[in-house]
Amino acid sequence: MPYQPRDLTTIHRQVRGAIRQYLPGTDAGIKGNVLYVIGKVEAMLVELYDQRLGWISKQLHLHSATDERTIEAHAAEYQIIRKAATAATGLITGTGTPDRAYPAGIRFLSADQTYVTTAPATATNLGAVTFTVVSEATGAAANREAAGAMLLADAGLYPSLGDTFLVGDAGLGGGADREDIESLRARALDRKRRPPQGGSLSDYEQFALAVPGVVKAWAYRMQDSIGSIGVFFLFEGRTNLIPEAADATVVTAAIDARRMIRVDALALAPVAVAVPVTISGLNQDTADIRASISAAIKAMLLERAYPSMPGDIFILSRSWIGEAISGVTGEDRHVLVAPVADITFAPGDYPVLGTVTYA
Repeated sequence: MPYQPRDLTTIHRQVRGAIRQYLPGTDAGIKGNVLYVIGKVEAMLVELYDQRLGWISKQLHLHSATDERTIEAHAAEYQIIRKAATAATGLITGTGTPDRAYPAGIRFLSADQTYVTTAPATATNLGAVTFTVVSEATGAAANREAAGAMLLADAGLYPSLGDTFLVGDAGLGGGADREDIESLRARALDRKRRPPQGGSLSDYEQFALAVPGVVKAWAYRMQDSIGSIGVFFLFEGRTNLIPEAADATVVTAAIDARRMIRVDALALAPVAVAVPVTISGLNQDTADIRASISAAIKAMLLERAYPSMPGDIFILSRSWIGEAISGVTGEDRHVLVAPVADITFAPGDYPVLGTVTYA
């Protein structure tokens, strides 16, 4: 049971009562009396201990703990470790001297990030060359979408290489920031509420969530392959959190390392389906309120939406959108013009906020 700290007035009253009880004939309730002052000082000291006890009582439970180290310790009891920042990796393609071998360690640039090749590569007889690269810095900012440009940093060392390379079709993925403490708390609570069950769907969701950068995961049994499990997931730093193929490769590898031997598991990126919203009659129509409305709808979708799956088709309730809008501070009245009804999504589709129009 959580400890409720007493306020200073209550403690002082109790101290005055104790003085009367144990020093008969005295009255610590008279403000000019020295015992009143002594009681006040004692109450102030006791209040500090009371506040400390209240804080300690919160740290006893994972759901109420406020200290990051304590939350990490709670999670570690279940072998759930805070996810560290990771580097992005993937393939880039460009041109070089036909049939020439190039070593590992060649550096490339993209915006403020640098990438280094991790293995030797040999150009084809037509001069095309593909390198596997990894970012030198960690974090979601190192991820790159397919066809992004990479500039050769060491042009003087490798004059036979083209100045510009392109990110491969899978993109550069797997880069993630250090896990937020609330994400760690949520994973640990999920582990306590859904303990391992020898290969249940929740186990595979937790396998995916343990990968740096994975924000949410949903597992389902594939209908076209006996013993196969698909895991849809969202990845931080991506547009609408929709992962690239490179992210799916990283997550699939992590799941494959922990899956049941009799099961094939595959990480999948859901298909983003934009949901346009039209609002009229907004009582207070300002730029800040419009921005808050968009943020509120996005937060609602992240909280309540999931990719449609065979046997679990997702239906977006129109009322959820109206509820999100109504919860915005400063919004007093609105009319939700579109969507006009609940929206049903096909398997693999995931709703994201489209254009918000104000009529």
